[in-house]
Amino acid sequence: MAATKDLSTDAGSRLAAFTVAALALPGMAVAEGIDLRPEGLEIDGSYSNYQESNGRMSVQAFQNDAALQLGDNVNFRVNSTLDFIGGGSNPMNLNQIGGASPTFYWGKNNYYGKKYGELELSQATQGPQKGQQGGIHDQRLAIDGNLSVALDDVTLGVAGGNSTEWDYISNFFNLDARWDINQKMTTLAAGFGYASDTVWADGGNQGRVHQMYTDGTVIGGDKNTYQGLIGVTQILDKNSLVQLNLTVSNSSGFLSDPYKSAWVNNPFPADTHCLQSERFSFQSNLCADHRPGARTQSAVLLRYVRNIPELNAAALHLDYRFYSDTWNIDSHTFDVSWVQPLPYEIMLTPRVRYYSQRSADFYQTVYNDPTSNGLYSSDYRLASFGAIGGGIQLSKEFFDMLQVGGGVELYQRTQGMGFMGGTGSHVDNYSFALYSVNLNLKF
Repeated sequence: MAATKDLSTDAGSRLAAFTVAALALPGMAVAEGIDLRPEGLEIDGSYSNYQESNGRMSVQAFQNDAALQLGDNVNFRVNSTLDFIGGGSNPMNLNQIGGASPTFYWGKNNYYGKKYGELELSQATQGPQKGQQGGIHDQRLAIDGNLSVALDDVTLGVAGGNSTEWDYISNFFNLDARWDINQKMTTLAAGFGYASDTVWADGGNQGRVHQMYTDGTVIGGDKNTYQGLIGVTQILDKNSLVQLNLTVSNSSGFLSDPYKSAWVNNPFPADTHCLQSERFSFQSNLCADHRPGARTQSAVLLRYVRNIPELNAAALHLDYRFYSDTWNIDSHTFDVSWVQPLPYEIMLTPRVRYYSQRSADFYQTVYNDPTSNGLYSSDYRLASFGAIGGGIQLSKEFFDMLQVGGGVELYQRTQGMGFMGGTGSHVDNYSFALYSVNLNLKF
C-alpha cells in the first residue's frame, strides 16, 4: 500500500540503461582475465512477523536471497521479498465532531468514525470492507539484483530492481564504487541511485482504480528520486575502525499520501486552496493530504566498531545519524549493538536504539483555519516524537555451512519522548513487536 512509503530509493529507457550498465561490467571482468566459473553459492531465507499495538498494522514478510561468487573477483546477488500487509491505520485526526458516528469510504477500505465530543482530539479508525473481515489488505513483491567486480584496489557495483504493490510501483538502479588506499587501511566509497515511482489511490480492486478529487484531478502521480553517497572508512588499529557517510537525495513529483486527509475546524470559503475528495460524506472540513512537490534530504552517519579479543572476539557497534530535510524535519538516531560469540558456535546480538524527530513545518494534528499555501498533512510520520527500541538476535552454526537464527525487536513511540520540538500529539503514540527467523546455507 502506498501509505507504507515515506522515503523511496527506487520505465523503459531507464531499464534499458541499467541493462547496458550491467552488461558492461562482466565485459570488463573478462578483459581483465577473471575466471568466471562459479566458486560458491550462498542462500538466505527469512520470515518476519510485524505487529503494531491495538491492531493498527500487521505485516508478514518472506525474504529470500542468493549470492553467487564467480571466480575471485566477481559476485552476484539476487534478493526477493514478499510482504502481506493487513490491519488498520489512521487516515486522519478528527476534532469537534458531534452527533452520530459518520461512515465514510477511504480508498480501498471502509473506515468508520466514532462519536467525538466537542474539542476532543482522536483518530478516525479503519474498519473492514463491507461483508469482509479485516481492514487494509495489500501485498508487495520486490526483486533486485546486484553485481560487483573487484579490480585490484577498486570494487565497482551495479544494482537494480522493482517493487510492486496494488497501488505502488517502484523501479530503481544504483551504481557504487569503493577504493582501498593507504595499504588498505582506508576505504573511500561513492554511490549514485535513481528511483522512478508511481502511486495512486486504489478504489477497492487489485489494480489501477483511481480515486478522484472533487475537481476531477486523479489522486496520485509519479515521483523521481536522485540520491548520492560519499563515505570513508578508516581502520584505526587491528581491533577498531571508524566510518563516516554523507547521503543526499532529491525527490520531486507526487510526494503526498493518497489515503490521508487533514481536519480543518473552520469551514472552507469557496476559493480556499484545498483538495477535497469524493470519498467523504462530510467534505467541508476535510482537506486531502497535500505536501510540497519537492524534497531534499541529507543524512550524516558516524559509526565506530571495536573488537574485544579478551571477550571471545566480541564487538561493540556505535552508530549516530543526523538527518535534515527541506520540510524542516530534523532527527537524531543513536544505535548501540553488541555482538557476542558464545560456545558451541552461537552468536548473541543485543541492540538498543533511540530516535528523536522534529515535525515538518506544515504538519498539524488538526488545523484551525485553511492554510494560505494549500499544504496539509496530519500524517503521524511527519510529527514531532521520540522513540526507543531494542531487541536481541540469536544464531547458531551447524556443520560449517548452515546457520539458523531468530530474534525479537520491541519499539515504543511516544510524543513526549522526543527533544526536537515541533507539533505532535498523544494520538500518534503506538508500539510494535517484530519477530523473525532466518536460515543461511553455504555450498
